[in-house]
Amino acid sequence: MRFVARIGAKTLFSYGARVSLKQIGWLKTGAGTPVLTGVVTFRVVAHTRHTLTEACVRADGGKRDLAQAVPIRIRTWGRAGVWAANVWVDASRLPPGRQKLHMYLYAGRRRVGHIRRFVDVRPESLSLTEFSQVTASDSFVPSSPDGDMTTDDYVLSLPVRRHRPPGRLFLGAIESILVVRADQLGDVSASLPSMMRLRRLFPEAQITMLTQKAVQPIVAASGVADDYLTLSMTYDPVTEKRFLTTQAEADIRRQLAGRTFDLAIDLSPGAESQPLMLLCAARYRVGFKPEHFPFLDFGIEVISRDKINRQPLVSHAAHVGMLISALEDALAPGQAPVTRADHGIDESILRRHGLQSKRYIVVHAGARHPINRWPLPQFLALCDKLACATEQKILLFVDADALDQASSTVCPESGGIMLMGGLDMEGFDVVVSHASLVVVNDTGPKHLASARNVPVVSISIPRLNWQEWGQNRGGIILSRHVPCAGCGLNDRRACAKDAVCVTSIPVDDVFEAAMSELGLVCGDVETID
Repeated sequence: MRFVARIGAKTLFSYGARVSLKQIGWLKTGAGTPVLTGVVTFRVVAHTRHTLTEACVRADGGKRDLAQAVPIRIRTWGRAGVWAANVWVDASRLPPGRQKLHMYLYAGRRRVGHIRRFVDVRPESLSLTEFSQVTASDSFVPSSPDGDMTTDDYVLSLPVRRHRPPGRLFLGAIESILVVRADQLGDVSASLPSMMRLRRLFPEAQITMLTQKAVQPIVAASGVADDYLTLSMTYDPVTEKRFLTTQAEADIRRQLAGRTFDLAIDLSPGAESQPLMLLCAARYRVGFKPEHFPFLDFGIEVISRDKINRQPLVSHAAHVGMLISALEDALAPGQAPVTRADHGIDESILRRHGLQSKRYIVVHAGARHPINRWPLPQFLALCDKLACATEQKILLFVDADALDQASSTVCPESGGIMLMGGLDMEGFDVVVSHASLVVVNDTGPKHLASARNVPVVSISIPRLNWQEWGQNRGGIILSRHVPCAGCGLNDRRACAKDAVCVTSIPVDDVFEAAMSELGLVCGDVETID
């Protein structure tokens, strides 16, 4: 789940600068007001001819800045510059409730840019009750208990997190489920097999079924639920759509009053009944058309077409079943390894480089996007520590633009660290597939190593969630909790904090994780997932 507001269309012109808001807090489900809890980001992009020197965030009517940062020039745009500013704000310094925040941009002592946004500030105790799962998100940073530290220093003082892939779709047990199927006899009958599959998927859960009153006997006789609720939807022959009358909605609210569910799922592939899930208190919501319904935590869209009339070809029963199949796969996402087929070349390639299978460690310092890269000096320090602590060779791969820097540091005569180059893709595959461990950035080689059943320690940047792009199986993922996690940026300059979320991960944390995977040292750092 991603609790981040991307409001790129929110643009204000003032003081000669055009300012666009990119991220601020968490966007509350079903509304447009960002929720501020803990430490949050206020990130903007500005187009201006001025040379920006400071960005500060201030409460409406306030005289003092809540936080400041130095804007970074991203690029030149015509006669103007494009600047990014990323200010981390501790919401505990604001009074609770709805209020207005301002970001001001300065060129020296002159104010040249301004953007404002209404926000909803909530105490952490309230937010953690309402969003019990937020602490697992890399975007959640609790407020600082130490008022003497700057917000940036406090965030970076928090421990690096260890995660075990794959990540879990749902946190906590699923013990109560609401199943919605608010359609007619044919739709409900076609969904009965999927209802039974859902029951088998969660055998210990208490399942409540919400259906139209007319079909309830059919559903109850099938034994797919433990409890049954009814609703009545009215058909409008003009719009050819069904809707809830005010009285019918009040009746559903009465039946659901006081009930809470770990999971609510709508089995209709259409777009009429999904909002019914908002009438209940549910920790997670699942259904079709997730692009249309942002309150869904998990969903799919299934499209099939006849070549002539363009109508669907996949049966309705199979369509509904695909949602349950996708949910089942997401709940157990670990995939089986795919080892190399025996082409008779692996041994010769290893021998050519003086390597023995499972007697060396691959360290890959490259990444296509610079924003993903842990700094090369830290990789070099890691190689030294691994070479001293193990009896294995360390094979270091670097990008072409870092080759000179790595060559000046790595001593070929030592024999402990080998700077690798000149491998084609098949040779690289062989070397990775026979490594005892791969230490790597958030980039392609970690996925290859994982598919080849090699343990991986990956240094993850939280621009995307580690649950999505961490290696699929085995090893450890290291990440930081920062308020701007989920930014999705590829341009390191647009971060405006120089990718500190990944560059600040200490060498010792990576070393301890690597030794733990080798079975030589069990680090003291807590593994989260």
